[in-house]
Amino acid sequence: MPSTPHPAGSLRTPEVKQEMKRRLNRLSGQLQAIQRMVDEEAYCVDVLQQIAAVRGALKKVGARLLEAHIQHCVYQAVESGSEHERREKIDELVTVFEKSMQA
Repeated sequence: MPSTPHPAGSLRTPEVKQEMKRRLNRLSGQLQAIQRMVDEEAYCVDVLQQIAAVRGALKKVGARLLEAHIQHCVYQAVESGSEHERREKIDELVTVFEKSMQA
């Protein structure tokens, strides 16, 4: 999926970027573990529990990234005084919330 170009960037601080990388690496390991469980024909309920854990962890990654976006990009748009920038960021947030409610 192509990303939307934005000059300011979305991972504004090295701390947020490192946190995202750490969480995503952990998720990658969890997905590999699920693959092993399937390969080894693990009990279905155990696999389903691991899938639920991955979903929860992925939701946390999304929530943290959304928080960072609001604290940096949205805040910057509000502080800019530009009605166009404010409207653009609000429209982005509405779209993100609409998509998350469909999932």
